[in-house]
Amino acid sequence: MNSKVKIPQKLIDAIEREACKASFFEFVQSFWSIVIKEDPVYNWHIPFLCDELQKLAPYIIGRKKKPYDLIINIPPGTTKSTIVTIMFPAWLWTQDPTVRIISNSYSADLSIEHAIKSRDIIISDKYKRLFPEVEIRKDKGQKKAYENTKTGSRIAASTGGTITGKHAHLILNDDPLNPAQAASDVERKTSNEHTKTLSSRKVDKKNTITITIMQRLHDEDVTGYLIKKKEDGIRHICLPAELSDRVRPIEVREKYVNGLLDPVRLSRDVLTEAKIDLGSRGYANQYEQSPSAAGGNIIKKDWFKTITYPDFIRLRTSEPIIFFGDTGYTEEEQNDPSGFIATCKVGPLLYITHAHKVLLEFPELVRFVPTYVRSQGYTNTSSLRIEPKASGKSIVQYLKKSSDEINVTETPSPTDSKEVRLTAASPTVEAGRVVLVEGGWNEEFVEEVCGFPTKPHDEYADLIGYAVSYHFPNGANDKSNAAKAADYFG
Repeated sequence: MNSKVKIPQKLIDAIEREACKASFFEFVQSFWSIVIKEDPVYNWHIPFLCDELQKLAPYIIGRKKKPYDLIINIPPGTTKSTIVTIMFPAWLWTQDPTVRIISNSYSADLSIEHAIKSRDIIISDKYKRLFPEVEIRKDKGQKKAYENTKTGSRIAASTGGTITGKHAHLILNDDPLNPAQAASDVERKTSNEHTKTLSSRKVDKKNTITITIMQRLHDEDVTGYLIKKKEDGIRHICLPAELSDRVRPIEVREKYVNGLLDPVRLSRDVLTEAKIDLGSRGYANQYEQSPSAAGGNIIKKDWFKTITYPDFIRLRTSEPIIFFGDTGYTEEEQNDPSGFIATCKVGPLLYITHAHKVLLEFPELVRFVPTYVRSQGYTNTSSLRIEPKASGKSIVQYLKKSSDEINVTETPSPTDSKEVRLTAASPTVEAGRVVLVEGGWNEEFVEEVCGFPTKPHDEYADLIGYAVSYHFPNGANDKSNAAKAADYFG
């Protein structure tokens, strides 16, 4: 009679311990379920990145002169943060628990989340069983910063935040720039300056390695800044979702399957949906790893559809006309005029029914506004929403006091630049959901919006951003209406 031989757990643990210490990819497989509950999909890029990181480990552990800093450009949804920012620090402590690490992301919440997940691995029963020599200090085991009993530490930082009195053997800069803010000169400068600050937090500038993980969001993002500053000292890994000449290193191009980086998680259907959600510019940045989309500026002319006024009237039932205004005070031509647009959302589409600009001083402007909105279909269900800069606030206050017939209010105070706001609106326009009612104003409107930010005036670019934000609070991700939009324009 055959009997099964029961292998002692200690022996199993000893074998797994040695396998994990010898291979970072083995470690990732062993501890995957602690971080991610879904079944693993080990696409080729995962062991590839694990091997790239493991090649740097001897320099980090041995405090030896580094061969290079590493930049990884890769799309979202590819387990990049799990591998680099969550698991790699936990694995490094199995090699040398004295390693000190600073990790950074564009938001404190994201950076802390990465640190917590890494700590979850370290305090798991399995990790304690396999690597009992690594133990988090109870008196220094916070979410944002923790240390082990062998002097190793992990500090979570965020772009724009302060990092004082701390130095590291490894710096992980994971998504230092928010994709939604990448169009902002201020935000890009902040992320680049913060990257400089991180470089001052090295134990030894010759030895401390910096690993940057992000999508290519702009020519002057952190990747662009670092490559321009010290290209010879960087190993650049670039893995766009689709095969292109941007793939680095060149030899991994043959690993793409049917032209795709990851045909399971980033299938053609997934990428098609991403193009709709993000628009061509956002898709180029995040999935193609291209700082700019083909065709130039933020909004393209051929994204706008038009409809005749009689056809618009036939489509519309009782939907209100909502007006948006960007006001100025002066008659002088060198200053900005006041701009207005009339909008109406019917079903899944936003119709811009009229646009107009005037150069008027305050007394004439406040008399003009009620006349204009009434001429463009203002009813008791309409509203006029004005940008809250100095003149706008005065206009709103005056009209509220002088006219009970006009429902006037301020648009939300902008916290982002005009370029950021127009970029946020661009996927909705690209999806064909902004339609212009035919009129003599069309050409000026399209030229200015599509020419932004190179045109001398930007009132219409600003106003379309406000209008899209108001009518589509969920942006191009409004799936309930997006599917219906094609019914109107084939």
